[in-house]
Amino acid sequence: MNRYAVNRSPVNRPPGNGPVLLVIGSRAVSRAAIACCAELAAGGPVTVVGCAEAGAQSGAQSGAQSGAQSEPLRQAVALAMNALENAGLTALGHVTVTGSPARAVARAARARGARAVVLDYGRSPTAPEAAELRRRVYGSGIAVVTAECSHVTHA
Repeated sequence: MNRYAVNRSPVNRPPGNGPVLLVIGSRAVSRAAIACCAELAAGGPVTVVGCAEAGAQSGAQSGAQSGAQSEPLRQAVALAMNALENAGLTALGHVTVTGSPARAVARAARARGARAVVLDYGRSPTAPEAAELRRRVYGSGIAVVTAECSHVTHA
């Protein structure tokens, strides 16, 4: 079979199929993000992805530096999972410290078969970060949403 003849377009998934990814920084998850995930997941699973950018000034970090940087992130992911489980949702957690957070989140979303990504950073998601993630998931059928659920854009 010719591998180039295979249709690479995204499969149209029925609503409610596939998990929702919640992307957080190293602070506690907001109530708006929990409400948005509950609305989008509709009882389905939510994967919490704690994402931090590796320090560019130090180059390759040692394991001790990376571990110290990711510990507050691990705690934030655990708190977010607890809040989601208290809201009646099934939650899984994942922590990543990377040079390209948008690439790591896009890979995680595709690997989990996610249908939506909710952004809830420690600060308001800046336009370049959200735009970069939307660019990376373009054409995959994954919706990228801010924690306020003010707008949904389908890629």
